[in-house]
Parts: sequence; structure tokens; C-alpha cells
Amino acid sequence: MAGWICNGIPKDNKPHPEQHTSGEHEPYENFGSDCVICGLSKEAIVGGSKVPIKIIAAATAGVVVVAILLWILYKIFNSDSPSQDLVNDNLVTPNPFPTSATTSTSNSSVSISPPPKITTYRTFIDVSDIPQMNVRYGGSTSFAPLRTPQNLPQMELLIEQAHPDFNLIYTEPPPGIKPGSGAGIQMLLDSQLSVAQSSRPLKEKEYESAKTRGFALEQHAVAIDGIALYVNPEISIPGLTAAQVKDIYTGKITNWNQVGGPNLPITPFSRDPEDGGTPEFFREKVLSGESLASFVQPYVRDTTESLRKVASTPGGIGYATASEVCNQSTIRPFPLARRQGQPFVEPCVGEIVNQAAFADDSYPITRRLFVIIKRDGTLDEQAGVAYTNLLLSDEGQEIVDQVGLVRIR
Repeated sequence: MAGWICNGIPKDNKPHPEQHTSGEHEPYENFGSDCVICGLSKEAIVGGSKVPIKIIAAATAGVVVVAILLWILYKIFNSDSPSQDLVNDNLVTPNPFPTSATTSTSNSSVSISPPPKITTYRTFIDVSDIPQMNVRYGGSTSFAPLRTPQNLPQMELLIEQAHPDFNLIYTEPPPGIKPGSGAGIQMLLDSQLSVAQSSRPLKEKEYESAKTRGFALEQHAVAIDGIALYVNPEISIPGLTAAQVKDIYTGKITNWNQVGGPNLPITPFSRDPEDGGTPEFFREKVLSGESLASFVQPYVRDTTESLRKVASTPGGIGYATASEVCNQSTIRPFPLARRQGQPFVEPCVGEIVNQAAFADDSYPITRRLFVIIKRDGTLDEQAGVAYTNLLLSDEGQEIVDQVGLVRIR
């Protein structure tokens, strides 16, 4: 397919709704239907089919001549090695053929300077340095309360009211990949997202993967969350210790009568620890790194499936982000104690998350939620910092509090 050059200025000099980055930019050769830098369509730049053939032929001949001259100059002044850019003190060879959003966002080709900073603000509208662009984000399912809160406006809508050109687009993983922290971080590494959400800290291998690609990853805690355990409504127990939860999921306790319940086999449900931050955190912190018992499989895809399975399975038990559990009527959350002899602490107060217990760490299973940003000197970095600053603003933290998570500041 023949390429076409875009400099950000449409042929008719009129606004075009598909253009997410307005204004002139360096000429860039595109091979698809839209410019990867500004989003303008090929038709907006080169016009439709009504251009006279003679003009097209003359223009084509001119382009060929210019291309030959540029090729000669390139051979004179450059070596045979591919062109490279300096990003974060690393030489990076740019990809001349960026493709659709399944493999690359269109915001990773535009450089920014100086690097934006994490700063606290009062309101969304106070947050500065907001880029005008489509921002693809995704990852941890523990952030779901911020995307689809009960009886509250979505955070995305409130942000877009304050910054109409900062268009947040929640993006699912490619087909066949389950949603979760790991999937979101990998999509960020692969330039399929501008910013990722994670319910676990970054791993060393993820830092290294970013480094080999010529940029750095950075994590910023934006909320505190608790993991709630829940059972089939017909199971009546006063609570469990953290050690008893571990023994259930590693196969040492297999009947509810071993922990003060009815004579009924225990059926534990879990997501795959390799797919999500929550099950991975559960394995590492609650199970002390031990593997889940073999009978826990097959794994459920997400929290919704876990809730349904536990509700329909006598003896069922599951776990998830507390804010996704407390308002559910088909299952029963139950209290936990750190160890034998200590008081049980409820994850929920009625249908509301027990935020006080999560904040003072009296509840046994809490963790931090992170925004992962990509320090690559492009609009994706600017978008990641802007999104983090929005969540850490006073207004953002108030919404974090309202949806059942716990504010970090």
C-alpha cells in the first residue's frame, strides 16, 4: 500500500472530529487510513477522488523526484544502520509501520518535553498539562468500582466534563486473554494502552521488559482496597482466621465441619493467579506463596463468575475486592481474624465497605491499588501522569472514597 504524508493540517483547513491532536506536526508517512500521530483521515489530507488526473500525475512525479533526492542525501549523510531516537537515555529504533489499537496506540510517536510530574490538585479542572487525545486504559478488575459505581456518576464522565478533549476509553485485552493487572501491564508494554491499572506492585521482570524497549515503567498508589471472602448463603460460621483460609485453599481443610460449620464439602473458587493481580496477591500474601489445591480448578474467569458459582454451589467459597462483594445479596461475606484468639473483623458494614478497618489495617487482607505509567517521553506518558494526578486530586480521592475504596491521601 502506498504511503501518504500528514503534517496535521487538513486540506480544507476545517475542524475534523477524528483529529485527536490538533495543530501542525512534523510530516509523517502513514500507510493506513488515519494518521497515527493526529488521527486525521487520509481523505482530509489528500482529498477525494475529484482531483484531476493530470494534477495527480504531476504530483506523483514530483513526489518521486523528491523521494529520489532525499534518498541520495540520506545515503550521503547517514550510515546503513536504522534511524534511532534518544528516549530516557536509551536509543530506540522507531517502528515505521504502526498498526491498529490492537498492537499500538497512536499516541506513542509524539514526543513531549519536559517530563510531566505527579502533583496534587484540588479539583479535576485544576489539573494541568492534560493532553487532547483518546486515552486507552485497562487492567485490574479491582478498579471496576471506579468505572461502574452503584448509583454514582462514572469517574470517566466527571473527568471528561472537566477536560472534554481527554477522552478515556476502557480497553479489554485481546481475545483469549483474561482481564487483570498482568494483562493490562503487558498491554502497556506493547503500546496497546496509554495507562494501566494494577492491584499489585510491578514485578522486576516488567521493569526489565520496559528497559529493554527503551523506556521505564512507574507505579503510583491511588487507593487502598480490601479482599473480602464470601460463602454460599446457607453456610453459617462466625468467621475464619487467615490461617484457616490458607488451609482451605491449599487443601488441608476440606469440610465446613472442620471450622464450626455444617457437614458439607468445601468448594473453593478462584481466578487464575497467573491472570490477575487479586488472585496473585491472594496466593502470595494469604497462601504465603503456596499453590492452590488442584481441586480449585477449573478457574473462574472473573469476579462475576465467582459470585454466581458460590451462590449456586452448596459449600462454595470465593474472594474478591470488597467493593464488588458488599452489595451482593446472593452470597454472604464473612469476617476474618489475623490469628486464633483475635477478634473477627467484618469486610462490610451492611452493604458498605468497612473503610475504617481497611484504613487502620485492622482487617487482615488489604493492599494498595496502582496506576502504572510509561515514561517514554510521548503523549502516552503525559496521559498517564494526567490520569494519576486526576485520581490523586482532592476530588478524585473523594470519588475513590464514595465507590467503596479507601483514599490514599
